[in-house]
Amino acid sequence: MKGFTIRNTQVGPGSPCFIVAEAGSNHNGDLGMARELVQVAAKCGADAVKFQSFKADRLYPKSAGKSDYLGVDTSIYDIIKAMEMPEEWLSELCELTHALDMAFISSPFHEEAVDLLDPYVDAFKIASYELTHEPLLRAVAALKKPIIISTGASTVAEARDAVLTLRRFGAEDLVVLQCTAAYPAPPESVQVRALVHLRKALGVLTGLSDHSENPALAPIVAASLGANLVEKHFTLSKSLPGPDHAFAIEPQGLAAMVEGIRGAEQVRGHGRKEVHPVEAELRSFARRSIFTTRPIRAGEPFTRDNVDVLRQGKLGQGLAPRHMHSVLGACAATDLAADTPLQPEDVRLSGEGVLQATPPSALQVELRPAKEADLGMVWVWANDPVTRAASLNSDAIPYSTHQRWFENSLSSPHRHLWIGQHAGDPVAVVRLDHAPGEPPELSIHVAPDARDRGLGRACLIAAAEESRNLGLQEIGAAIRPDNQRSIRAFTAVGFQPSGQRTINGQRIAWYTLAL
Repeated sequence: MKGFTIRNTQVGPGSPCFIVAEAGSNHNGDLGMARELVQVAAKCGADAVKFQSFKADRLYPKSAGKSDYLGVDTSIYDIIKAMEMPEEWLSELCELTHALDMAFISSPFHEEAVDLLDPYVDAFKIASYELTHEPLLRAVAALKKPIIISTGASTVAEARDAVLTLRRFGAEDLVVLQCTAAYPAPPESVQVRALVHLRKALGVLTGLSDHSENPALAPIVAASLGANLVEKHFTLSKSLPGPDHAFAIEPQGLAAMVEGIRGAEQVRGHGRKEVHPVEAELRSFARRSIFTTRPIRAGEPFTRDNVDVLRQGKLGQGLAPRHMHSVLGACAATDLAADTPLQPEDVRLSGEGVLQATPPSALQVELRPAKEADLGMVWVWANDPVTRAASLNSDAIPYSTHQRWFENSLSSPHRHLWIGQHAGDPVAVVRLDHAPGEPPELSIHVAPDARDRGLGRACLIAAAEESRNLGLQEIGAAIRPDNQRSIRAFTAVGFQPSGQRTINGQRIAWYTLAL
């Protein structure tokens, strides 16, 4: 399902919920009140304000009788006649709405109203009871503007027929709203989850037209379910005369609804389980590694008396707890101070040399191009304390700085940014720079959870193959002389020392690999 634009606002997947403040006929025939409704909608943060364009003569026969639900001793024809909005208001209300940076929308109820509204509206709304009005649907579809459709008192089959009719006569941009045609609608009748059903059944964007009395409850639930659009009636005062004021929400309710929807969107998130940037510090600080608990001499066995699985704090990452069974009974390969996070080279196994991860060449990894959705994940990895300590610049990276770098990396023709994956999980970010006139340079950040498993080296092997496929004959890597972890990783896959380079005023070791 693709999104579309209503005036200046995008509607659809990945976009905020489009909020329509339904003024309807709550102007009571007063242009000043209609203008105030527009101003209130803008002040409360709505994306659009909507009115209704109908004529009693084109809506009901004069002898249609009285509506029981309204509970008044007046014929429906006379009630509708008193609610008509004068055509000459359209230009002024549209101009005001646009000046307040909102979209102007109206519901036509007969074919002639479609042509009347066309010069002014940014989208058309099809009211629930017009869902089967095929002549009206044809007239609206022919203008190829965005169309919002309510489905109150309708079946899925009827909604599907309406969508197919609109498509057949030229409509492209549609959003279908779950709606309960009761005024007010009891909470149990709102059935917000039907918008998910409609989305799957019709293959269109969906949302909610809410007639319940609670200002924000149903709209917030709709936003949490991914509603693309929410519409709700509002009024200047519920005490005003007229059939639609009593169930409409007042300005403070409209403001609360908008705030609630935006809050629901924030907590709903994007739907992927990943480490959020705000978790980065505690993820590193509170995760556990294997530590020495007292000084250990080279050759001394590791026991429960001198090593333990502890939270890392700011001491950096060591061997993961899963290696504890291998460490116990092995010997220290070198003298170790207390509170040292053990590294693979610190552990000498009996007759087997130092503790080894799976050989990199035996690990199945793949490199895929980085994409926008990887932005936060890569920022978390880059700000991991171990990564920062080993980087040419050890300062923490502000999110805004990272965002600019990431966006530039995705668009640069001279940079490849890959995400290394193992068994479907992201384990590293690999960068290859190959600008004309500069030596190609490779760098890698391994995800904290993926360290000490040989996955970084496996990704370097895969990156070397990608570089060879690009026609490069040699790639280099700039590594701080004290970064022994990176030196071991790069030399293990064939990189050789090739002198030094000056980067940002620092003398940095340069390693190269012939391809």
